[in-house]
Amino acid sequence: MLKKTTVCFLFLSSLFMAELCVVKINGADNEKRINDVIYELNKSIGLVFNDAVVSSEVLKEIVRTSKNSTISLIEFNRVSEILLADYSDLDSILLLPNGVVSYVYPYDENKNAIGHDVLNDENRKLGSLESILKKDTTIIGPVKLVQNGKKAFIIRKTILSGNDFWGFTSSVVYLGSIINIIDSILLKHGFVDYLIVGYNPDGQSLNDKLISSKGDFSNKSLKGMIYVFNTNWDLYTSQNSPKLSLRIFMVFSVSIIFLMAILIFKYFKNNKKENELLKNETHTDFLTGLVNRRGFEYKLKSLNNNELFYGSIAIFDIDFFKTVNDKYGHDAGDEVLVKFANICMMNLPTEYTLSRSGGDEFILLMPGLDIIRAKEVCECLRLAIYKERFTISTTELEITTSIGVSSYSNIVNIRNALNIADKALYIAKEDGRNRVFNF
Repeated sequence: MLKKTTVCFLFLSSLFMAELCVVKINGADNEKRINDVIYELNKSIGLVFNDAVVSSEVLKEIVRTSKNSTISLIEFNRVSEILLADYSDLDSILLLPNGVVSYVYPYDENKNAIGHDVLNDENRKLGSLESILKKDTTIIGPVKLVQNGKKAFIIRKTILSGNDFWGFTSSVVYLGSIINIIDSILLKHGFVDYLIVGYNPDGQSLNDKLISSKGDFSNKSLKGMIYVFNTNWDLYTSQNSPKLSLRIFMVFSVSIIFLMAILIFKYFKNNKKENELLKNETHTDFLTGLVNRRGFEYKLKSLNNNELFYGSIAIFDIDFFKTVNDKYGHDAGDEVLVKFANICMMNLPTEYTLSRSGGDEFILLMPGLDIIRAKEVCECLRLAIYKERFTISTTELEITTSIGVSSYSNIVNIRNALNIADKALYIAKEDGRNRVFNF
């Protein structure tokens, strides 16, 4: 009777655990699919917009370096013709001194935009002001163009004369070019119903920001984010239902796991050395070989058994690391992370604990070090990173880091010190990056 009860219990438990596993596996599969899609979209769309950004930057530098910050119509047309010939996805180029469209290329397709004042147009004002405030490239769209009524993305670059606003360069990429890329990638990965919303600070409704939509919109349970330079697009789609074969397989697998659980438990219990090895693996970041966040938390607990109760702590990450991933791919990003970690280790004493807490963020624990000395150590580390050259394929990158530093006087307030260091890091970034900051 007891045996039958045990078997029944195991069977029901197997069904329950199998269903949980099916839900988890199916969710992970859907998550992987959407992450793969986002990776490809980031890469493909980034290549298109990179051409537009380069063209805007070229025109900006011509204006900025010219005498009295001026450019003739002949010169504008000459440069624009070359840029459009080199970048096939680029549809037109505009120059807007004081925010007013003055030069356009090609002229016939865009002449109706001449005289358009984007800073006084309620449909363009917020996006234009944002470009001025950020002093960086902004990609806005889709928007309806005043010159021909077509929907397109505007890649806008702010031009300064000294510290004063001079105007904008604008490159235009028609919506159709981007939709073709989106549709082909999503369909390749089996997504037949989806919704993608762009970035348009002047848009008031979903239709104003809608890039592309397919199929049924009633159940968009998956969400992803497409990173387009310094703007984000939202991707919504639905999950696939788990297959019956997966459920059957999981029932069988979980049943076997139940039967093997006791043997595995005894094995690890009787092999203390292997347990310690497993613990070390769980405390180590597989990519960089540094202590991971779990290992760092374990290190903090071990301080309770140490007579040294005071010290400093720093939080830092790689400046503009997302740009490296977006432009060169995640494999290249991993190479940068590994070399970055190695440089840090070579420039730090062995008694300090360096941890990769996630992504490109690192934490440095410096027991027994006051805030003044800790800041000196971090400054030396920052300079070492800044002087190093990171080579990806044949491209040499300049990598910098921003660091926030704080101190603690006892074990209890280490958590508070971490929060203060994180806020200091935020200020270091806001203050221009490639610097060390402490309160």
